[in-house]
Amino acid sequence: MVKKIIIPLILIVLIGYAVFDFVEDKKRGVTGIEIGNMAPDFELQLLNDENETVRLSDLKGKKVVVNFWASWCKPCREEMPEIQEFYETKSDDIEVLAVNMTASEVKAENAHKFVEGKGYTFPLLVDPKNQASSDYEVLGLPETFFITSDGTINDYIKGQMDLEMLEAKVKKLK
Repeated sequence: MVKKIIIPLILIVLIGYAVFDFVEDKKRGVTGIEIGNMAPDFELQLLNDENETVRLSDLKGKKVVVNFWASWCKPCREEMPEIQEFYETKSDDIEVLAVNMTASEVKAENAHKFVEGKGYTFPLLVDPKNQASSDYEVLGLPETFFITSDGTINDYIKGQMDLEMLEAKVKKLK
């Protein structure tokens, strides 16, 4: 009697696990902004060097913080020094990318004027057609995504962050 119950129960559990594992494997391959999905790839020019680009997929193997900003955004301006402070003390397996939503600027040169003389050393990128920000469905600024070393989105912050929040989110990255 016990065998008649245990064997089907074990089979149900095994089948359930196989279905769950299959769904999770499928989810890992999906690109999108949901946590657990592959981060949408982009290739953007550096703000101060139009001949050099950065491709997100080239950073696979590193943990990546992608911050979307604009010069007219007060919270963006306020969090930039916090990002710089983090960048100066980060480990080599972490990269920080600050993506300017260039199409939302009154003039493209406003982004240049804003960072001029501030001493920001993390990569500042321009998104002239707002393609990356569109792929990440950025509606409000600032917005920051935390991407694991395998390229999946681990978390995000909508709105202004401070150094403590940034460090806490990065600590959770694999």
